[in-house]
Amino acid sequence: MALKKCTRFILVQNISNPNVTDDNMEPYHITIFRRSTSIPLLPRLSSANLIKREQQQQQRKFFHCSYLVSKYQRREKDEALTNKLYKLNMHTMRKKSARISMRLSSAFGLSAHTIDERFNFEEQRFRAIDKFLRLFVRNAYICMEALKETFVTEVNVAEDFQELLSDKMPDLVQQFVRSKRLLLENAFTEFCTHMESCVANPINTLIKLFVLPSNLISKRHDKLLDYDSAQSAYEKVKDQQSRQAKQVLDLAKKTYEALNSQLLEELPILYEHSCEILAICLKAFITGHLRLIQHMRINIQYILNQTTSSTVPGQLSWLQIVERFTSKNSSVAEQLFQLTITAKNFS
Repeated sequence: MALKKCTRFILVQNISNPNVTDDNMEPYHITIFRRSTSIPLLPRLSSANLIKREQQQQQRKFFHCSYLVSKYQRREKDEALTNKLYKLNMHTMRKKSARISMRLSSAFGLSAHTIDERFNFEEQRFRAIDKFLRLFVRNAYICMEALKETFVTEVNVAEDFQELLSDKMPDLVQQFVRSKRLLLENAFTEFCTHMESCVANPINTLIKLFVLPSNLISKRHDKLLDYDSAQSAYEKVKDQQSRQAKQVLDLAKKTYEALNSQLLEELPILYEHSCEILAICLKAFITGHLRLIQHMRINIQYILNQTTSSTVPGQLSWLQIVERFTSKNSSVAEQLFQLTITAKNFS
């Protein structure tokens, strides 16, 4: 709407110039008064503009977090020693000293320490699954080594039998040796290949993926110490209105909150997907082990069919199998007891 001509100007004389008169007075300061009814209302932002402004804020926040993540994701071991020594200046020394002091004072309860229970929970889950992944892949390799030793030992035992009984039952011992070698060369090799491709490789890839988040978590703890230290320093000079301390505090707070929010957003997602991968690998481990056991069962069943009667051993209970062994062993032992050079019993 059009403004009414009710604007009044107040001309304030410049007292620094004593020669100023009413004729040559220049406006030093002009204050404009308008009636309240004459002030136009500020235009309201439309919903589209509000959404656009919010999107811009989110984009600025995202780019800031991405910059911090890319900045602090670098692993220390990838840096050369000369670069580390080059970065070791007075500012770095003061920062590290302040972190150590804040860590000690917080440990002894001498100063306040910022605690984020939600982040602590997410970090605890992250550390737990990281530890479990390392233990799982290590135990998987131990399992493969133990099974390999078992199959090699079985082949050696079969070869010893072949050397001892080749003239008594050549066909049986040859089949026995052949079956054990097939288990070692085919079934066990297939099992190891399956374990490498479906268990060890995905787990090792996931472990390597956890290195950068772990470094980022460590950097977040450092920035938290910087924030607590800056806050403590600002509280000491708060009454003096130290502008520099306030700027240091604002920067430390902004950096800490950006890293903290980024980790809180992505650590739960990383944990959930890691659990899914771990469950898939566990099923693959069980499947591979079951397939190996099936190969072993078929192999042993084939040998048993060559040495036993038409009665299938699988139809007998374990007690019946032991009774059959005891009966046959006792009949042969009775013949040995008849010899004068042997003991009368095996006890």
